[in-house]
Amino acid sequence: MLSITLKNFNLPWHQHDHYWIGVVAKEGSLSPKITQALQQAGLSAAGNAMAVKTGQRWKAAWDAVYTNLQQASGLNEVEVAVFPSEGDFPDAAELDRKSTAAIQVIAENLWLGDALLDDRIMCYLQPVLSQKDKIFGYESFARAKGEDGKIIGGDKIMEASRALGIEFAIDRMLQVQAIKTFVASDFNGFLFVNFSPGFIHRPAVYLEGLSETAKSFGIIAKHLVLDFTKSETPRDMAHLKSVCEYARSRGYSIALDDIESLESATKLVPEVKPDFIKIDMKLARLVADASSREVIKRIVEFAHASGGTVIAEGVETEDMFLGLKQLGVDLFQGYYFSPPVPVEVVLKRTIATG
Repeated sequence: MLSITLKNFNLPWHQHDHYWIGVVAKEGSLSPKITQALQQAGLSAAGNAMAVKTGQRWKAAWDAVYTNLQQASGLNEVEVAVFPSEGDFPDAAELDRKSTAAIQVIAENLWLGDALLDDRIMCYLQPVLSQKDKIFGYESFARAKGEDGKIIGGDKIMEASRALGIEFAIDRMLQVQAIKTFVASDFNGFLFVNFSPGFIHRPAVYLEGLSETAKSFGIIAKHLVLDFTKSETPRDMAHLKSVCEYARSRGYSIALDDIESLESATKLVPEVKPDFIKIDMKLARLVADASSREVIKRIVEFAHASGGTVIAEGVETEDMFLGLKQLGVDLFQGYYFSPPVPVEVVLKRTIATG
């Protein structure tokens, strides 16, 4: 398995050996009922609070606290602090406290940090094919293997990363890992990596690590396609435009994702000037419908007139492929060809067909 490593990766809710869970009343002092519930969860009195010291993976201790508070109808009566410490529990007044709901959201997403610590994050690849069924490149997708062996999708990974406050680092880390996986597997063509421009405040700083990685692995910048989701609001549009302009100045190719109407194409393509325009899979799947076919045709014509290459996502059947091909779509990806799969599977398929 080619997976993500954790060198110098900051995991604020996982990186220490010991944590304190402290519970404080929002007003006054803890009621006898809540105190008893917390004692049953293993907490002891600590000044004006009740607390328990636990290990690096503190979710089990928190689950007991949360369940007992819930049974005692005390979830809205207290505030909670979870923090690393090797020493004694501090004065409650010094604690950075959160609601039980906020801590619960963090706890529910600690699986991502566990997966990182256990080296269970993987890079999957999905081929992007030409009209002649030749591989043009690959799009990278993040996947995690759960403790039960089930595969967790990229949407869940990014959702958890936001809850843990590590989305910036995860986003960059997955891009770097995609490059390493692609190059280490000796693939050719273009590599599409997903980008979230929303939290890129300084493109020069954000893209520096990516540029260094691409250079160190000998990948041509033009063959690295930054796949941006579209933005609709004027403020987001201006930001997306500035990020794309900087990325293009560094030699990267740009893909604009999720184009589902001619209106969005005519609004966004002139501003972003993408190299690749991706037709949203919901629209692509309606290619048999006459009105949808007309929309797709006009998007393709507009994209070609603007100098862009059109990609159809979500191609699931031969009829879809042939219908989109007739409309002038240039490139295709979808389950009809292959789902996103581990790089080892891609290599086996390449050997089998080579």
